[in-house]
Amino acid sequence: MRFFAISDLHTDFADNWKSLQQFSRYDYKDDALLVAGDIADGLGVISRTLSLLRSRFRHVFYVPGNHELWVRTDDCHSIEKFSRIQAHCEGLGIHTRSLKVGGLWVVPLLSWYDPSFDDDESADLSQLEGWSDFYFCKWPPEVALPSEYFLGLNRPFIRSYDAPVISLSHFLPRRDLLPPTRQLSFKGLPRVAGCNGLDQQLRAINSRIHVFGHSHINGDRMIEGVRYVQSKFGYPKERSLTAYRLKLIRGDEEH
Repeated sequence: MRFFAISDLHTDFADNWKSLQQFSRYDYKDDALLVAGDIADGLGVISRTLSLLRSRFRHVFYVPGNHELWVRTDDCHSIEKFSRIQAHCEGLGIHTRSLKVGGLWVVPLLSWYDPSFDDDESADLSQLEGWSDFYFCKWPPEVALPSEYFLGLNRPFIRSYDAPVISLSHFLPRRDLLPPTRQLSFKGLPRVAGCNGLDQQLRAINSRIHVFGHSHINGDRMIEGVRYVQSKFGYPKERSLTAYRLKLIRGDEEH
């Protein structure tokens, strides 16, 4: 069994949906795909996308990103939206909890960003005035800090596993996976990029490979014994620069 990684599919864009449909119907039938969030905000698009991926791969693991928790047209708050997404995944056979497949454990880690991730306070806050999450995410009163809420949902799965572990999250688990602020085109990103508590959790379960998304900055780096991988599908204008190839993270050949 091979394991592939992808993030930031954004299939509410017609070009992205068409490109995703080109994934082979036959090449990945014995393989697993780790989807690190940001499919879309519409439940219909999310379900359609996951259904397509499930028809191509033997196993699909998934964590929501920030776009999924927008509630622009939904009669609920973001935590209710999250619960609806989880229910849809269960009905589609999409894995959102730890599961042992192919001799490995795959552990999805839920997440949100924490402002303290911007540890040197270098982010340009003026660039966040139009940040959509601030307008489209609606948190219930009991969720004072979304990053802590989602870390709390992970705690039942923070334990020892009897085989090597691959983990995934949407948000970045450590600041050094993001370039210095001066090198970023969007200089507000460090304030809304990640959560250091994620790295503590993935190391507590002895993850060997961690897949993430969100920043749209591809990478494959080994840091202190953990391999960190991002492979964005990206917006159409990003993908037009280079042809997208599925990122193999464990297996025998790259596609």
